Order: sequence, then C-alpha cells, then structure tokens
Amino acid sequence: MIDCKETEIFGRHFFKVIRLYHSAFPKIERHPVMELFRASGKGMAEFLRFTDGGRFIGLAYMIVRGKVAFLLYLAVDKDKRNRGYGSAILQAIRNRYPDKDIVLLIESLHEECDNMDIRVRRKKFYLRNGLRDTGLIQNSCGGEANYDILNTRKEFSTDAYSYLLDHYPFKTYLEDIRKA
Repeated sequence: MIDCKETEIFGRHFFKVIRLYHSAFPKIERHPVMELFRASGKGMAEFLRFTDGGRFIGLAYMIVRGKVAFLLYLAVDKDKRNRGYGSAILQAIRNRYPDKDIVLLIESLHEECDNMDIRVRRKKFYLRNGLRDTGLIQNSCGGEANYDILNTRKEFSTDAYSYLLDHYPFKTYLEDIRKA
C-alpha cells in the first residue's frame, strides 16, 4: 500500500527525494530546494514523499489555496516507473484533497518541440487518471515555457485558480493564461 507523508529535511528519504527532484525536472522548471522547504515549513505548500513497504517510490509538491490543490511537481523514482505507482500517487493525492480541484500543468502540446511523443504520453497518462484538459494554456518562466492546464473537476474555475496564483509562494513563475 502506498504511504504518503510530508518530507522532512534530513529525514529518512530526504536525499532520495532531492535526487529525484533534480533528475526529474529541467532546471528552468525547478525552484531552489530550500525555497520549497521554506514554503512548506510556513504552511504554504506540502512537499510529499511516497513509499511502498517503506521503500521510496516518488514525490509530489502541492500548493493548496482555497478550492484548488495545485500539483507543482510529481515524479516516480526511475527504477519504479511503469509499475502503476504514478497512478497510485495521483489517487493518494485525490484522497488527500477530496474537496479540492486538483490542478496541474503539463508541457503544452500546442507548440513545436523535440519531445512531442513524451508530451503526448504524459497527457494520456493524466487523462487516464481522471484529469481533464481545460483548453487553457499557462505562460510561464518569462515566456520561455507554455503549459496546458489540466484539472480534476468537470468545470474549471478560473477565479479559484487566480486566487491560488495570487497566493503563489514563489517569485515569478506562473504568468498569463490564454485559450489553447
């Protein structure tokens, strides 16, 4: 059974969480690790680790504001991929925030890129796991990146999402939203 706990600085799985974080996300998308822990320590976010039988399997970073639980990062340990753990982690996140709209960003399919096959597989994964395409794109990283916005509810509330963005705990990252 998957176990979800908040990551503690220098806790049992701390170094595994940090290694996975650095290997799974491109530098342009990463916030400094100490910023992540600072925000979670202030109650502005949750840095979650997932284990199965005590073995580390993955991480998630959540920012929860109002009616939205924003999944900023999700990664499964490289040696544990393709075993259903990603789906199990998403279900654990949905169970943790049952009254929230889970929102996440994925690299946009609406632009030319070298990794379209990976982007398509990633989107199919999220759609299979109950997320929906909002038809909106989030501009980020000073215009260097565009992300499709996915969520778990039938209706996407731009007001609830805007509230989250107004209380986003990090310096510039998420910018304007537009239709796909």
